[in-house]
Amino acid sequence: MSSPRTRYTHSTPTPDEIRDALGTMVTEAPPAVRPANGATWRRFLVQFRYDLRYKLVFLVTAIFLVWAALQHGPRPRVLHYVWSYGDLVVLPEEDVMSQGAVCLDGTPPGYYLRRGTDKGSKNWIIYLEGGGWCWDVADCSRRSLTDYGSSKYFRWNFPFDGILSNSPAVNPNFYNWNVAMLKYCDGASFAGNRTDVAVHEGKPLYFRGRRILQALLDHLMSHGLDKAQRVILSGVSAGGLAVMLHADYVKTRLPAGVKYHALPDAGFFPDIKNITGHDHIRILYQRSFNMQNCAGGVDADCIKDKTEETQWQCYMAQYAYKYVQTPMFITNSGYDYWSLWFIYNLRCYPEQCPEKREKLQAWHERILSITYQIRKSQKDGIFLPSCYIHSLTSFAYTWTDYLVSGTSLRDAFYKWYTGKTPSVVANYFDEPYPKNPTCPWTMDFYNRVTQRLKAYDFYVE
Repeated sequence: MSSPRTRYTHSTPTPDEIRDALGTMVTEAPPAVRPANGATWRRFLVQFRYDLRYKLVFLVTAIFLVWAALQHGPRPRVLHYVWSYGDLVVLPEEDVMSQGAVCLDGTPPGYYLRRGTDKGSKNWIIYLEGGGWCWDVADCSRRSLTDYGSSKYFRWNFPFDGILSNSPAVNPNFYNWNVAMLKYCDGASFAGNRTDVAVHEGKPLYFRGRRILQALLDHLMSHGLDKAQRVILSGVSAGGLAVMLHADYVKTRLPAGVKYHALPDAGFFPDIKNITGHDHIRILYQRSFNMQNCAGGVDADCIKDKTEETQWQCYMAQYAYKYVQTPMFITNSGYDYWSLWFIYNLRCYPEQCPEKREKLQAWHERILSITYQIRKSQKDGIFLPSCYIHSLTSFAYTWTDYLVSGTSLRDAFYKWYTGKTPSVVANYFDEPYPKNPTCPWTMDFYNRVTQRLKAYDFYVE
């Protein structure tokens, strides 16, 4: 699941705000220097020379420290803080009410759109937003009071980075494509398909993710997607799972002859017991699947192959994968921090709990075992770094800087996408922790991540 999203503000501070921040530095002009006699002038010149020496020493010291930092050790990663933005499009109520294609609270769904340019004007990236799941009606009711459950809380624009960036430096292969990020507001990876209305404390709740996906595609088809020549379906976390669940369905909605591929990111949430032997994540997925009637929103062939008691497996990537016909390049961390925290319940920094190192490596081996089916594929590729990270496609630094066998995700995906690297060899499996020097396994990074995870914490017995 994607961690809680950072809100970016772009307003210019008012003079009053500047004054509040800087205090008397800007509230009053400094008094004019008016020396009254020779002694005053001498004191002024002595003070001036002292101030000048102080400033020069400070400047030289600062320059030296910067130079020294650049000469020793790895250069600091350059983060890209300049994004392009997608503008919000909320579907008209009259277009969605007849289908029942509404968010948890009954409001119409939407997406963020940035138009392509030049040679990319007929190519599209459709990106499915992540954001976790809700596990019962009380949880879904709380979620309906956020932008993950109601279009009333959608922001007017959204920053696009990583594979969605319009910077040729960050994203040279897809920077000029159309981008539509489908807003996630159903709580079940666009898979819920429950006709009746659930109620919690008198409040109606709608579980209509599959209908939302259909309605959003309908709207995009009437706004340029019908002329698409190339389409990449991607998404992260709950959206990465949604890519695997719906890739073949989306293909049926596109123009005939379109070149179509999928890039699910961080969508493998494995059905693994936690370190105490408890089926924590399985119980949660079963609850969500049944509550939202996801049997009517996932792959029909998978559902046919399962018993009524095991249909929930079609809602998890490791079981749904074999039914997907769309060519996919799957990216996932071998040490995904969301999964380690919430699924495996391994909640410590490796250097501070060496007694659990065996558990950590057992997790990695299990991930390698689950994804072995992808390694054997004749049509799919995989990029599996050993980084303590969740999303890899949605940020410039994860898209370009994390390497496996000397190759970034950006370059690995493009080689597979263009056929320069055949699927049978497009398998980027990393060495186990801590052998990848491009991965952020620092204590500071771990602490910042865990603060976000603790804020979202959940558990079941």
